[in-house]
Amino acid sequence: MACGPRFTPHPKSVPGDFYVEKGQCPACGIPHVIAPDLIGWTNEKAQHCFWKKQPENPAELEQAIAVLEAQEAGCHRYAGTDPLILNRVLSTNCDYPQSTSNLAEAAPNVPHFALLDDGPSLLAKVWRTITGRSS
Repeated sequence: MACGPRFTPHPKSVPGDFYVEKGQCPACGIPHVIAPDLIGWTNEKAQHCFWKKQPENPAELEQAIAVLEAQEAGCHRYAGTDPLILNRVLSTNCDYPQSTSNLAEAAPNVPHFALLDDGPSLLAKVWRTITGRSS
């Protein structure tokens, strides 16, 4: 882990790139079904999950990524900087998402939509037309 978590991990979570944010667990149980060897329940009055183990092999890494994809509340996070993992998970679940300039280098096969990325958006053009403002 290069930088550390942006949010406070639950104190029972083992240190590492994957964590659950303290106080944010809705106790949905989804992560426990997906990765029972990685995620556990605390014995607190209000149930809260925690990472009892960090992924150590490809199968466990797949489970960890699946937890990030399936979670309901965004409380499970990735605090690492591995481009292979960052390319697979939503940036909203990452503490240090890749910038779009690095994305083309890390994943050259990712499509680039020039009409969406270049110049003002269609909505901006319509607004300028309605309000009479020039570009």
